[in-house]
Amino acid sequence: MNKFSTIILGAGLGKRMHSKTPKVLHKILGKTIISFVIDKVKNIKCAEVIVVIGKHRKNIEKELGNAVKYAVQPVPLGTGDAARKGIEIATYTSVLILNGDVPLLREQTIKGLIDYHQQTKAHLTILTCFMKNPSGYGRVLKDKRNRVSKIIEHTDATPKQRRINEINVGAYYGNKRAILAALAKINPQNRQGELYITDIVEELCRQKKKIVGFRINDEEEIMGINSQSDLAKVRRIIKAIKEHV
Repeated sequence: MNKFSTIILGAGLGKRMHSKTPKVLHKILGKTIISFVIDKVKNIKCAEVIVVIGKHRKNIEKELGNAVKYAVQPVPLGTGDAARKGIEIATYTSVLILNGDVPLLREQTIKGLIDYHQQTKAHLTILTCFMKNPSGYGRVLKDKRNRVSKIIEHTDATPKQRRINEINVGAYYGNKRAILAALAKINPQNRQGELYITDIVEELCRQKKKIVGFRINDEEEIMGINSQSDLAKVRRIIKAIKEHV
């Protein structure tokens, strides 16, 4: 496996947690949520880990120390802007982009995503998942060659598109320059002026770049933590996993 940089998005405010503690610093069996993600990429020999931080930067820096590099997103302008902040200081030509609130994502899945990217010689590979009930998730649209052509949010999807069961997980692996060039071309189309990482898919397609999806089928594995009930559920899952090891 070639050397790569990992960008972990940890600048989100996590308002739905209803807590003063930054979302990614909530603990599961004594370990912070974001530490699960960091440890997994380090276990697959990631050469560099960059955590994107924002309002809660001091808390996160205090918790993680010098185990990672930091990129600062002073104003929350979306996942695309956060990813760009991290990628701009990345050392290596290939980058892995992950959310900091997905502690159940497996090492073998991350490695599979990277291996598939290299096998297919893609410019960007996105992690997708088959879901029995995909309601609320961004759907993955594909062309006749089975390449990813667009990610469309549930609210914007047509009734036909909503019947698609393959969803975007929010994990990406690709060429640093291609991703930065795509982000530079995108103009935010929302009132908040936010830039979304998902928009790079359509832009890269416009540039005739090759985008593929690496699909998994375990819905539990991709569960993000957005509320206290999500946190309690993931705690139960991780506790059960540890008890059966």
